[in-house]
Amino acid sequence: MTLRVAIVGCGKSAENHISEIRKLPCAQLVGVCDSEPLMAEQFSIRHGLQVWYSDLGRLLLEQHPDVVHIATPPQSHLDVALQAIEAGCHLFVEKPLTENARQASQLVRTAQANGCRLTVGWTHYFDPALRAARKRIAQGVIGSVVHVEAFTAYDLGSDFGAAVLQDRTHWVHRLPGKLLQNNLDHTLAVLAEYVEPENCVLEVRAWRATDSAYPDLFDELRVAITGANTSAYILFSSRTKPVGHSFRIVGSKSTLSVDLVNQIVTQASLSGLPGPLGKLACAVDQTYQLGRQTLRNLIRFARSDFQPLPGLGFLISDFYKCIEFGGDAPISDAHILRVCALMDRVVQQLQDTPVMTL
Repeated sequence: MTLRVAIVGCGKSAENHISEIRKLPCAQLVGVCDSEPLMAEQFSIRHGLQVWYSDLGRLLLEQHPDVVHIATPPQSHLDVALQAIEAGCHLFVEKPLTENARQASQLVRTAQANGCRLTVGWTHYFDPALRAARKRIAQGVIGSVVHVEAFTAYDLGSDFGAAVLQDRTHWVHRLPGKLLQNNLDHTLAVLAEYVEPENCVLEVRAWRATDSAYPDLFDELRVAITGANTSAYILFSSRTKPVGHSFRIVGSKSTLSVDLVNQIVTQASLSGLPGPLGKLACAVDQTYQLGRQTLRNLIRFARSDFQPLPGLGFLISDFYKCIEFGGDAPISDAHILRVCALMDRVVQQLQDTPVMTL
């Protein structure tokens, strides 16, 4: 079975999507669309496509895609997705899925009612390091999850960050939670697996640093989440170096540390040896774990499997498999709604907090 695939939105995210789509023998890219015709044309020329559109309705009518990838600004996601669902298409929607949980619920219900599969671009959730950690947790290696800590060191000087800061009309500024909403769902997608979103207590603290040059943006965020059996803490900072994204998953038996940037998973070392010998044994064990991780990463690098967004290819491939052969989607609808509900609660507290400098 060959899946006919279309991409709506021809910006940077679309570049990532097309590179992964073309690795799959089951996928045939049949068209791209952007509200700016020049963007669609240039994207098509770069990738050797024959057709491009500035009208989604025409693309759907003429190309009959099975799957539509939506890589437009999130303010347009719901409208674009509903139009594609009406044409019978399955949907891969970039994050944030929608502007709020109400829209997300409408989208999920509509997709279900029309028999269309839906997934969202939470690529970090499928990062190889997190998949490896999830496997260890399922095997009971660390016992019951007690606490999860997430740390994001964000680079406002990156190409995307610079574009947001220089253009006051950028779509990020029109999100209810602005920059933080655009980044936080990756983290919440992981935490929602372990913390009970419906019954948790959530506290948000956000501010603008004294040395910040961005008067209307929060660039520091702390979120504390307390559930019945599990707690979580999120630290987002635009002032720390090096740039990174990591998790610490604390269990009743042991603790895992997951570094997504460097693709490293280590487990806390325990030793029954007394005094200094125990400390040396733990250090040796940590060195051994890092050595094994380095070897695995070298093998992945040799196989050209060390990608900037390693979870994206896995997510797209898994999503296409569930369309072709049935079975569970890589992200369940219930999990999508849990994450969106958590995001709404964070954004609400952000909106109730004046942007101030501390």
